[in-house]
Amino acid sequence: MQPAQQAAWLDRVRSHMAARTTDMAEDVARVDVARYIDPQRLTAEQALLRRSPIAVTFASKLAKPGDYVTHDLLGLPILLLRDTAGQLQAFLNVCRHRGAKLVWDRGGCGKRAFTCPYHAWSYDLTGKLRGIPHEAGFAGIDRAQHNLVRLPVAQAFGLVFVLPEPHDGYDFSGFLAGVREDLESFGLGSHVLHDEREIGLKCNWKVVIEGGLETYHVPFAHKTTIAPMFADNVAVADRLDPHARLYFTKRNAAELVEQGVEGRNLRDYGNPLYYIFPNLIILVQPDHATVMTVFPQGTDACSVHGGALIPQPPATEKAEAYWDRNVKIFWDALDEDFQMGQAIQAGFRSGANTHVTFGRFEQACAWFHDSLDRRLAATS
Repeated sequence: MQPAQQAAWLDRVRSHMAARTTDMAEDVARVDVARYIDPQRLTAEQALLRRSPIAVTFASKLAKPGDYVTHDLLGLPILLLRDTAGQLQAFLNVCRHRGAKLVWDRGGCGKRAFTCPYHAWSYDLTGKLRGIPHEAGFAGIDRAQHNLVRLPVAQAFGLVFVLPEPHDGYDFSGFLAGVREDLESFGLGSHVLHDEREIGLKCNWKVVIEGGLETYHVPFAHKTTIAPMFADNVAVADRLDPHARLYFTKRNAAELVEQGVEGRNLRDYGNPLYYIFPNLIILVQPDHATVMTVFPQGTDACSVHGGALIPQPPATEKAEAYWDRNVKIFWDALDEDFQMGQAIQAGFRSGANTHVTFGRFEQACAWFHDSLDRRLAATS
């Protein structure tokens, strides 16, 4: 984030700390509980995610030629790799012979080619069909029409984004325009993965996203973990439709009231948080960032994929322990949110409420639903 933007954010924080206020929308917002339990709504949302750029892995897992990762959380088999020229590639992980899954493991390194386990058709790291056993039986086929199906792919902020459908010349820069400058300024592009996790939950995916978009719950749901670090319900929020950025203010920001914001570092007084449509949250901390993507698996089920982006791999046991302690704070707090989210989903099924109410300071939750609704309506 540029210095002028940092100063502007901190000045807003300073005003809120002085007046004991927070950013708020004009009105309370309400959404129907049915959207969390309706199978047709789920199907539409899953289809929308498959038409949207999605962060599917960490760039440091694809650092060298021959590195590869598979991804299945969208309900689509995806293969990502770094080819021998150092270029990032993404394909549907499907053999073009009879449709078998080409690569079955989660990832690895040192690959020169991939061979289908069904009939041994093989492909190089650019997706080109290289080998067909007993090729005489396929005389006359157009080999170029049987290369792997390529997907648009881009690297940004230490993550790899894929558009899960073929699209020539897709503009990732345009999609990320509202958040790119901020996130690049934090240096995340050179950071590496630490402590990757995948967690299955018994709640709708939107409940997990909502939990990251407001601070109202922090003093109550996190009272023995992170609450002592944060001011009570003090945040600034900017809509960058379809994305959003928020700033979760720490208690030490009170010193800004008397001392001012000039020369202050944004990361010392709170955590910038970026929601990137449709299912990614990046939380920027003082010396690293934590990442969470949420994938719907059912009306009452989702998978959370996440990890930390740290400046460099730990070189000593002391460094390893330091990062483990820091990341544990993140996951411990998330576990509290996850337990609450699963209870919320059970509450939806009880019929007690017909709608969910978002307060004026929970405006980012309302923005999330509005962006989702408008894009679902545009494709219905």
